[in-house]
Amino acid sequence: MSTRVRWIAKKCARATVALGSGRRAGSGGGEARLRVLTYHRFGSTQRDPFCVTVEDFARQMAWLAEHRLAVSLADLEGFVEGRAHLADGCVVVTIDDACPSLFSHALPVLRRHAIPAVAFVPAGELRAGGEAMARADDESRARLEWSQLDALLEAGLTVGSHGWTHRSLARLSAAEAREEAERSRAALERRTGQPVTSFAYPFGTRADYNATTASVLRAAGYRTAFTSQHGAIRPGTDALELPRVKVEGGEGWWMFRRLLHGWLYALRWVDRSLWRLQAAGG
Repeated sequence: MSTRVRWIAKKCARATVALGSGRRAGSGGGEARLRVLTYHRFGSTQRDPFCVTVEDFARQMAWLAEHRLAVSLADLEGFVEGRAHLADGCVVVTIDDACPSLFSHALPVLRRHAIPAVAFVPAGELRAGGEAMARADDESRARLEWSQLDALLEAGLTVGSHGWTHRSLARLSAAEAREEAERSRAALERRTGQPVTSFAYPFGTRADYNATTASVLRAAGYRTAFTSQHGAIRPGTDALELPRVKVEGGEGWWMFRRLLHGWLYALRWVDRSLWRLQAAGG
């Protein structure tokens, strides 16, 4: 299947879910809900669902700032633990992978609108100063320099771990998963001088985390861990299996508004069904 056909098929699927789910997915009997948005790269790459244009990102962040919906990781942790109240519909902005466009394109937008975003970083893949970057046409493999991480902190962002080498924890042995969790946290804390309390599972599908990975992260000192499963967060939600909402490129403003109201939650059932089939050998 060509890239163009895959792109069209995926966009049609997401649009169908968004238009068909309605507000039923977001109903919660008046209980406050928080949503976590996930971004990866920023720019003008065509037919890349992981790449959001700077113009779209700027409009989205301006809207969150105008409506005072963006909250911090610390706010989320207090909310999940029942120590803090947040208004229904608040949002945490997260950005995975530490690609160069986080620094060059997203950071100025985040700074302009004072958005307290979270950058999930594969610490073992960050570059030393002057180290060659991946080819310009493959930004998905390129990473920030360690020195650029300092600029994120100065702008008010929080740094979390995305593993040491961006490998699926559930596909590793317990010892390997522990090394990914502990080594990345130690390196980030040493560099930033701040506690690193949060982890984002690389890939984040239902096949990428389980009870063992949660135990590993808990033992390594993490308070929260995020998947790529769509859903809202409420007080008491399992802090080591928190859902997020993926923001993709090539989608209009209408889709972003629906993401904020939970209209794509049905996608989590697709992922879970595929996981059950794979686990059963189907």
